Amino acid sequence: MNAALVLFFSWLLLGSLLLFRFGFAFYGTFDEEQRWHTATPSVTLAQLAIPVTAGWQVVHVLDSHCGCSRFAKEHAAMFTSQYALAEQQQSYRTAQELAAVGFIIPAVPAVLLFDQGILIYAGPYASGPLCSTQQSFLHSLISRQTQLEGLWLNGESKACRCLVTPTS
Repeated sequence: MNAALVLFFSWLLLGSLLLFRFGFAFYGTFDEEQRWHTATPSVTLAQLAIPVTAGWQVVHVLDSHCGCSRFAKEHAAMFTSQYALAEQQQSYRTAQELAAVGFIIPAVPAVLLFDQGILIYAGPYASGPLCSTQQSFLHSLISRQTQLEGLWLNGESKACRCLVTPTS
């Protein structure tokens, strides 16, 4: 009986440690090196070869090699289903494509929100270790419940992310 309890608690402890390790392996501050604090980067839709349309436009920045992108796909789908943005108002780019036009994104997955062609938000889709859609601040931006006075480079949020290594 004693050996069974030791075995059970050992299994429980090991299982908990592994779940913690894999659940939080990619969790951290979006702009860990605070690159966005030392510079104020910006990008235009024209630089990304995206025609400007009226209203909201979204650029999704995903990476198939990042385990967090599977969570972001649910957020990306919400732009069509919940926020009623047409597919023409949504584009996909990579971190490398953004870097090529001078906009360095510290981590992926990320989203860029443009209003009337002006970048107003760049950063994670949501906060929290699993980037739950319930912890997203994008709904309040899209619905205009939250008004920003200028560009918000959201590097302070903690989210599931894969850091992007800067290219020289």
